[in-house]
Amino acid sequence: MPNYRVSFLNEIPRNEKLFHCCQRSIIRSAPSAERAVEVAKKQFAGLEGICDWKIHAALIEIETLDLESKPEKTPSRKETRVAHKTALQMPVLDGGLRT
Repeated sequence: MPNYRVSFLNEIPRNEKLFHCCQRSIIRSAPSAERAVEVAKKQFAGLEGICDWKIHAALIEIETLDLESKPEKTPSRKETRVAHKTALQMPVLDGGLRT
């Protein structure tokens, strides 16, 4: 069964630009993308403590994942933390998403 990453995003206007900010990503195994989205909507609402996912997000993005392949090296906790800090300091250009 395929795996999907379902991301819930908000649109935030700043200085005449529109930024898309991820509120939460949920990884689901489902028979179809549509089914993954429907289940993720319910899970997102439950995790956020709300009745409708649209209260905390404006958009949904879905991506098919290949979880079969394994990374050559798993980063240590320190490497992960440094990479995360570096990513946070990088500017987002053209209002696009950074992956």
